[in-house]
Amino acid sequence: MSSPDDFIFPNADGGFMDTANYRTRVLQPIADDLKIPKLNFQILRRTIATRAQKLGSVKDIQSHLGHSRADTTANEYMQELPESVQQMVGSRA
Repeated sequence: MSSPDDFIFPNADGGFMDTANYRTRVLQPIADDLKIPKLNFQILRRTIATRAQKLGSVKDIQSHLGHSRADTTANEYMQELPESVQQMVGSRA
């Protein structure tokens, strides 16, 4: 049974997740398979912010990422994807 005080992403014992272990076990194999030189939580957050910009407002994305300021979200996390780049990678972002 879960409680409001439980971790969102607990380890197998319900405690806090060791992010270094997660990067080694999960993210690194994905990066290796996709031939991505570096994959970490920061890159995932920036990818989410960039992909979400056509799905919601900056305020929506700011709230989702937990930033205190919208300009942090817009200027540091979201990147503009020109239409030509989207077409090149087959993106619909």
